Amino acid sequence: MGGGTWIEVPCRGSRTVATVGMMTALSVAMRVVKHLIIGAIQVINFPFMFTLIASSISPCAGLLTGIMSYAVSDVLFGIGPWTAVNSALCGIIGLIWGYIRTERRELLFLLSFLSEFIFDIANSSILYMLFGLSPIQALIVGLIGLFLPVMGGSIFLIGPMTEVTTSLGVALIRPKLRSILREG
Repeated sequence: MGGGTWIEVPCRGSRTVATVGMMTALSVAMRVVKHLIIGAIQVINFPFMFTLIASSISPCAGLLTGIMSYAVSDVLFGIGPWTAVNSALCGIIGLIWGYIRTERRELLFLLSFLSEFIFDIANSSILYMLFGLSPIQALIVGLIGLFLPVMGGSIFLIGPMTEVTTSLGVALIRPKLRSILREG
């Protein structure tokens, strides 16, 4: 094993830097617009969506967009333990998505839906554990909370609704971005 790291994540090049900046800015701007129009109701996860779209450029673009989208937008909406949890989880998922090379929209939709489902359960479970629930209680409440209002929630099926809208955005935009950047 040479002097390298255990995983190679190339973070260089103007295309990566420009993509991270653009996708982070879009994520923050769209999150602000959504909050201005409908409030804090989660009907689409813009930071997650733009992270998966950015990851089509490189794993590094996915990682950095995931981290920055939540960190920067939470400066506007309130920083808390959720900022670290969401940023880290989204960045890790963005990094992994950087290795997905398909442009088939139905597969992107399915993978995005599953990724967001895992993200939602993981972030809810971690936060519930930080607030004192045992790991199994946190997992159960996190899973149930995707479908039924729990711990202050008020909307039924909010998890699947958010996962579907976010996944549609990924499936429609990501292949188009890759084709535009290949031509450029």
